[in-house]
Order: sequence, then C-alpha cells, then structure tokens
Amino acid sequence: MSSKLNVMEIITGHHKTLKNSDGTVAGTDIFVFYLLPLFLSFLSIICLFDIDKDLSSLLVNFGSIFTALLLSVLVLVYDQESKIEQLKGNDGLYILKKRLLMELYYNISYSILCSLLLVLLSFFHSIIDGLTNQINISNLQITVKYDVFIATPLIVFITANLFLNIVMIVKRMHSMLTTHHGI
Repeated sequence: MSSKLNVMEIITGHHKTLKNSDGTVAGTDIFVFYLLPLFLSFLSIICLFDIDKDLSSLLVNFGSIFTALLLSVLVLVYDQESKIEQLKGNDGLYILKKRLLMELYYNISYSILCSLLLVLLSFFHSIIDGLTNQINISNLQITVKYDVFIATPLIVFITANLFLNIVMIVKRMHSMLTTHHGI
C-alpha cells in the first residue's frame, strides 16, 4: 500500500487513546467502543434489519457533514497546540494538555476515517441492495442477502462506533477548552 494512503498509524494511535493513564486497557472502554457496536451489528443480523434508501441517504449526509466538521476541529486542535507550545515552561499542566491534544488528534482523525468509511459502505450497500445467493446445506436451502448480512451490520458497527467516538471527542474538547484537567 502507498505510504500516502496507509492509515494504520491513525488507527493504532486511536486505539492507544483508549488506555488508562497507567497504560492498562479499561474493560468498560473495550465494551463501549468495540463490544457494544459489535452487539448492535449482530442484533441487526438477527432482526434481519436492512437499510432503506432514505436511511442510506441520511447516513451519507451524516458522514459527509461530520467529515467536514471534524476537519475543522482538527484545525482548532492544531491552533491549541501552538498556544500550548508558547506556554511550555510556564504551565504546570503542559504535559497533560499536550497528551490531551495528541489523543484528540488521533480520535478526530479516526472519526474522519470512520465517516468516510460510512459513506463508502452506504454506497456499497446501494450497489448490492437485493443481491442474494442460494446455499444448499443437507437438503436445506438458505437464502443469503448480502445487504442484510454483510453491508448493514458493517454500517451499524461503524455508525455506533462513530457516535461513541464523537461523544468522546466532545467530552475531551470540553475538558481542553474549559478545565484543562480531565482526559
């Protein structure tokens, strides 16, 4: 893969922000950011949930709007970093602020990637909408709907994960712009 398109550093950086200050991974964070979206994805399969054209259009708009907004927030984070660098020697909270900004950078960048992936998955869903395959297993014929069993669960996972990340970003932005204490 081209180094210009390799986003693994953003993904791994984001996952590292889910660790506690002592370096351990919080079980609640694993549950909230991974298992809960995964559970919702499996639930969508069990309920045979499928995304209609209106919801797909809404998700594309959501992903597009949040991509633009999050890019603007990245500029704010960069601006805050320059201001913090000027106070490097005079601010006792410099290290915490710097860490918070770095974590925000990874969280925002990861959320931008999720927003772009949401748009791409919605496009993919519209392409495979209604595509089925018949599978025969021991005289049992099973119809597999690719949009219901593949695209929709992926969209549900990414959407849930994106919402949770946005809440985390808002909380961290609040900490950065008000108290400068909580991470």
